[in-house]
Amino acid sequence: MRRCSKGFRLQKRRYWRNDFAPHFYGRFLLEPGGTGIQGYFDLSTWVKRFMRFWLAGVFVIGAPIAVFALLDVITGSHHLSGDIWVGVIVPPAMIAFGIVLPKFGRLLGRPEEKSILEFLENTLAAQRERALTN
Repeated sequence: MRRCSKGFRLQKRRYWRNDFAPHFYGRFLLEPGGTGIQGYFDLSTWVKRFMRFWLAGVFVIGAPIAVFALLDVITGSHHLSGDIWVGVIVPPAMIAFGIVLPKFGRLLGRPEEKSILEFLENTLAAQRERALTN
């Protein structure tokens, strides 16, 4: 458990690397019957910032390359040197990779959310509030 400025952060200990695994961000609340915990699962702040930087960089650098490569393919001009198809395929593939990889990492880390909630329940003798249904 790590204390954050306004609460705490939990992640499951693992023996492999998955930067896209969920972290539990929570805070303690004073309630009439005792203390409550309010929280949510999200990626680490570092990973979210890096992925924004990655996608922005790939878009800013890759979009013009892809556009000029497509122009070369369609019009037969020579804006780029080298293999034109690399310019057509690689930038969109890198953007797709930057979108799919975090989703896949979250999918692999899905069981960790349950483990973290069970840890909180067992360690703090806590109970989950059930959503009210009509």
